[in-house]
Amino acid sequence: MIRYKKRKTGLYIIIALAFFSRAAYSQLLTISMELDTNRILIGDQVNLSIEVIKPESATVLFPQFDAKLTDEIEIVNKSEIDSSKLDDNKVALYQNLTVTAFDSGLLYIPPVNFVYRSGGFTDSISSPAEYLEVLPVKIDTTGTIRDIKGIYKAPYSFSELYPLVLSLIFTGLLIWFIFYYIDRKKKDKPILRRIRPPEIPHIVALHELDKLKAEKLWQQNKVKLYYTRLTEIIRTYIERRFDIMAMEQTTSEILYEFRDREIENVNYNILEQLLNLADLVKFARGEPLPEENITLMENAYEFVRNTKFVPAQQNGTGDKRVKNKQRELTA
Repeated sequence: MIRYKKRKTGLYIIIALAFFSRAAYSQLLTISMELDTNRILIGDQVNLSIEVIKPESATVLFPQFDAKLTDEIEIVNKSEIDSSKLDDNKVALYQNLTVTAFDSGLLYIPPVNFVYRSGGFTDSISSPAEYLEVLPVKIDTTGTIRDIKGIYKAPYSFSELYPLVLSLIFTGLLIWFIFYYIDRKKKDKPILRRIRPPEIPHIVALHELDKLKAEKLWQQNKVKLYYTRLTEIIRTYIERRFDIMAMEQTTSEILYEFRDREIENVNYNILEQLLNLADLVKFARGEPLPEENITLMENAYEFVRNTKFVPAQQNGTGDKRVKNKQRELTA
């Protein structure tokens, strides 16, 4: 009999501790659910704000809300659970539900259960209940006949105009290409034009010297035109090869520019003799000998060939640099 009383007393203590711990946690936890307004028209929307204040060490599990809060109240939208830290080592959790109802009357929102955990203790606590009054829309019973409202024209969006703009651009390009194709066919020209690569300066200069030599101008007593054309070819070559504005400079200015260039003395002397002799014929109206005419052309050929641009890998120095670089990479 004494043992039975002791067991009964122990059971009472366990039940009392359970009720005490639950009451203590209910004081530490605060749950509130509040509507923006408790009265709406049928079909209107209202926000239901949920706030949970808990100790920082505890965990609170929110219920998983479905499409409906109750049979009469539907959930239109639900926000993510947000949190903020408060004083006294507490944390506030927030969630907002946008709800609506399509049945009129006084609708009951039952308490919602939240599960909390702290250490090895797990229990649930319920939110307070709420009421939502849904009012029907007033019907006009006067029987007044009203005009039918016109169709509302919504503005066009970019997604609607984008395909139209693309189709117009494509149609315009297609029409242009048809006319372009017909025009090229009539003129017996290729449909696609090939872009020629830029010509190398010394190749152009040698080609122009060949043309001038074939024209035999000085043999036709057109000495001044012969010297003028020849110096124009050399000046154009200097502009393209050395980036010197030779067509706009005098002979002395061109020669002065070459003093700072890496050019051998023999080539400098050839250029100096060529330009000075041409100036003498063009401006002083000198009468050069046939040998001088031939020598002038040979000097022009020699100057172009001696000063043409040669890539580094085509000369001995370049080959050595490439080989040394390859050895470094191999090592």
